[in-house]
Parts: sequence; C-alpha cells; structure tokens
Amino acid sequence: MTYDAGVVTLCELKDKNETAGGMPAMFLIPVEWQFYGERTVGYGRQYAAFGANQQVDMLIRTWRSAEARIGMYAVLENGEQYRIDNVQHLLDEDGLKVTDLTLRRLDKLYDVTG
Repeated sequence: MTYDAGVVTLCELKDKNETAGGMPAMFLIPVEWQFYGERTVGYGRQYAAFGANQQVDMLIRTWRSAEARIGMYAVLENGEQYRIDNVQHLLDEDGLKVTDLTLRRLDKLYDVTG
C-alpha cells in the first residue's frame, strides 16, 4: 500500500473560552501530521457501523501513530474534517506497523489553530 493520498492532521478539540459559565468556543489543535492512504470500507465494517447506528465515511491507513485515539479529529489537506470513530494498530502485508482510522464526516466544521 502507498501512503500518497495526502497528509492528515490529527487534532484534539479544545475550548478557547476558559471562563466558567461562558459560551463554548471550540477549535482544533493539531497533535500530529501523517501521510495516509485511502482504504476500501468493506461490507462488514459498514454493516457493523449501521448496526451501531453510526456511519463510516472514510477509512485511512497511516504509519503507526501513538497519538491517534477514538474521539480525536482528522483534517485532510482539502479542509475536510472527520471524527475518528475507531483506531486499529496493525501490521501491514510487509510486517510494518500501521494504524487504520475509521472516520465519520463532521456536519459542523471547527477552526484549526497552530
């Protein structure tokens, strides 16, 4: 597999407004950048997501990421934003350490700082 689909930025969601009781002002803070390759979302994965009342919009593979966690956000070079719904640490067909990220497209986009 090649990792030539682009660069994905893994981010955490933070609140700019630190005052108690204030309106939240959410934004994304970059944590890590990775080259990625797009994977095919298989029938089994789609069916499992449907059964859990979720959706899978994209599946990508990066080199092994110690930072990636469920609930983080992924931002592609074209500005598309996704929530990371699943993280799988695997070995690829060559025995190299990789991470598969299951992504769900966001309806509401956040500003990215940093």
